[in-house]
Amino acid sequence: MTGPDILSAQYAADPYPYYQEMLSSFPLYLHPATGFYLVSRHAEVTRVLQEPPFTNEVYAWQLEPVAGGRTIVQMDGPEHAHYRRLMGAPLRGANFREWIVPEIERMSAGIIEEFRERGWADLRADYADVMPCDVVSALLGLPAEDRPTFRRWFVSINAFMSNFENDPAVTAAGLAARAEMTEYLRPLIADRRARPRDDLLSAFCNAEIDGVLLHEGQIQAHCSTLIAANGDGTSATIAYTMKELLLRPEHLQDALRDRSLIDRVHLEAARLNPPVHMLLRFAAKDVDLPSGHVPAGSTVACMVGAAHRDPERFGQPDVFSPHRAEIDPARDFTPGGSILHFGRGRHFCLGAHIARITVHTAVNQLLDALPGLCVAEGASLIEKGTFTRNLTHLPITFTPAPRGAIATAP
Repeated sequence: MTGPDILSAQYAADPYPYYQEMLSSFPLYLHPATGFYLVSRHAEVTRVLQEPPFTNEVYAWQLEPVAGGRTIVQMDGPEHAHYRRLMGAPLRGANFREWIVPEIERMSAGIIEEFRERGWADLRADYADVMPCDVVSALLGLPAEDRPTFRRWFVSINAFMSNFENDPAVTAAGLAARAEMTEYLRPLIADRRARPRDDLLSAFCNAEIDGVLLHEGQIQAHCSTLIAANGDGTSATIAYTMKELLLRPEHLQDALRDRSLIDRVHLEAARLNPPVHMLLRFAAKDVDLPSGHVPAGSTVACMVGAAHRDPERFGQPDVFSPHRAEIDPARDFTPGGSILHFGRGRHFCLGAHIARITVHTAVNQLLDALPGLCVAEGASLIEKGTFTRNLTHLPITFTPAPRGAIATAP
């Protein structure tokens, strides 16, 4: 039996009715065009994401060509644990939050200043797309004047990963971005080896495995992994979080009074409209799931968009409810939460912590800086994407204000 065609125009326009069909009638099926086994129920998606014999070897074709080498997301066992400690340590350092939060606040304020006087903006193109790219650039310690070029590479590399239609232009752009970024980073890597700074590129350049420094290809691959981890997903989450607030005045007023609610709105927006609708895994052995059999050697598509609307896991799953009991900010930004677009278990996204800080800061500063903020009258809010999904545009209007410092709520 063949379930919904995830490459059809109808699915691309609105996948949510098809998720209901998957959950009720096709919880596991083979999609002929891609060869993927699609699994959709929350309990089974969770199992595939975190338990053997499912591995991340699919990233050998999805990420490695634009990463420039084997990356942590492909690894398992002791190799994965070692690289996870290596990459994670700088993100957990004692001074990391003290450094990165003010830096993200400065970047956010600078981006808002570019359109603050106009009284209107496309929140997706003018803000949400820019923020995660600039955050990764800051984490790596890249020169601020190079950020426009880095943004172009950022877009091309993320598009390559979502290119299930095998569009040759998208493939070529991704590989070209990889080649350009390789040449760009080469002298910076040499500089950081000689003169380390307080940034992730310096940490990678001076990290050792069994007493041997990482070679240039490994460092380049780590930089690409950061792009993949903090790209389209963070942009979409900013856009969806703001959309839900602006379309629901009662929740907007709550968030204005209590900024700690932003995390709950963020998580519920990501549950209802996840930035990543599909995560891929490889079945190293034959597996029998409650919904059916998965042969060894298969690629399994974990349909996160469907799992987030599974009525067995979430009450009234199609209703936006940031105060729902199933949402818990203390758990859902960790490997054990119910929100799945960050992954689960040992492959939980290293960038989840950065995404949380970025979204919270982005939303917080928009609420402070743009009085009278609302969705533009007559705006058509259209989504696009199969692997990742985002609003094509989010037109907003607000009361114009002169350029000046943006005060951030505590």
